[in-house]
Amino acid sequence: MVTIKDLANRLNLSSATISRALRNDKTLSITPETKARIFMAAEEMGYVIKEKKATPQEKEKIITVIHKQQTFRNQIDSSYYFSVRTGIEETCAQKHYICNFLAIEQMNEFAPITDAILIVGNYSREQFELIESTYRSVPMATIGIISYSPASIDHITHSNQVSVELALDYLFKNRHEKIGYLGITEAIGTEQFGSRKKHFIRIMQSHGCYNPSWILESEHGRDRVERGYETMLQWLRTTKELPTAFFCANDPIALGALKALHESNISVPEQISLVAHDGSYPTQYSTPPLSTIDVHPFQLGCEGVSLLDERITGKRKIAKKVQFYPDLVIRDSVRKL
Repeated sequence: MVTIKDLANRLNLSSATISRALRNDKTLSITPETKARIFMAAEEMGYVIKEKKATPQEKEKIITVIHKQQTFRNQIDSSYYFSVRTGIEETCAQKHYICNFLAIEQMNEFAPITDAILIVGNYSREQFELIESTYRSVPMATIGIISYSPASIDHITHSNQVSVELALDYLFKNRHEKIGYLGITEAIGTEQFGSRKKHFIRIMQSHGCYNPSWILESEHGRDRVERGYETMLQWLRTTKELPTAFFCANDPIALGALKALHESNISVPEQISLVAHDGSYPTQYSTPPLSTIDVHPFQLGCEGVSLLDERITGKRKIAKKVQFYPDLVIRDSVRKL
């Protein structure tokens, strides 16, 4: 059997140099010609390169993303979550993590082995406790408004209060006071965490221009584009007085509302202005392109993986909360009165 020493004697090189070259050690400083000579000699002499077995520390770690089954329904209705997912997958690839996805509805039947858990979306306390009890021994982080265990689970989030303030301040500066709200009812168990509707009502009341008949909500759980379309269309058929603007609680529902307004021959922004929320990519391609509050969904996904990496590698033990500040993206769906 040909050994490293045999190759070293033939090539007049040290055994260490031969070994490091055959292992493709990137820190080894030799010329490409010398490296080629080593591999050619190994092949000619029949040397078998032994692959080093990975130690537990060297094996690729697994991050499991827990989500709801409806989260990734389609690219338009779930554009926010697809942006988050892209951030997660790209950062996992950069940091050499395997990325798995698991619907919370499957957890009672299947709970895969993993090195960390990334919770995406907002859940009831019971759902959150199910995740915690299933994966007590691994680091966890959650991306969303809600965190029931801030002392132990990293939290990546944005502020609904700041988002709504940005949207309404923009409308107020454009002299809108008759402003409606278009959203979806809160998921059961999540209402107490500062919904966008709650902040909308508070701000409008503080300005003395709140009108409860301009609060439009549809049922939670169905496709949001469809719900925005149906809710707006039905309301337009029954109302007499229109607001001059709407704040839409998410981008998909704004896209649905835009379609309903167009079919009803109500032009945007000439007759009604719209401001959406999320900052996902479809809003820039609507007609007109929608002004929206960008909460940076791609960066939220990236940060989730980065925080878990700190915990997995032992760089940090203390739980951390990261809150992204939203941006107002001004396009063509708001006019100045």
